[in-house]
Amino acid sequence: MFTVEEVRALGNCLNITWGKSVDNLKLSHKFNGDLLELRFDSIVHFAAEQALRSQVTNLREISNDIFTDGVKKIKADFKEAADRTLKVSELSRNDTIEMVQATSNSPRKIAYYRAFLTLQVS
Repeated sequence: MFTVEEVRALGNCLNITWGKSVDNLKLSHKFNGDLLELRFDSIVHFAAEQALRSQVTNLREISNDIFTDGVKKIKADFKEAADRTLKVSELSRNDTIEMVQATSNSPRKIAYYRAFLTLQVS
């Protein structure tokens, strides 16, 4: 169970670390009780289904690296702010593709790639 000071420290670590977008990549979070959900968003442009598959494979690797680096940074920042170690256990990890624009007149299609990581923190 977190104390009020620890919740505040974790919130400060998350606000500094997440919620900023770079180019077409975006990372955000939700913190509810002892559950922390990290979300990675990216825009994908493709013409053929095969191109989409290769980009999704690449984005899975990128999102896993970003999640790993982000969790390390959150743990380090929390330890510095709260003088205790943040324990994290992964509950789920998944991803989705959402078509945004696809017409028969244009070969160029646009989709959102989203990856989710749900963690239990204590």
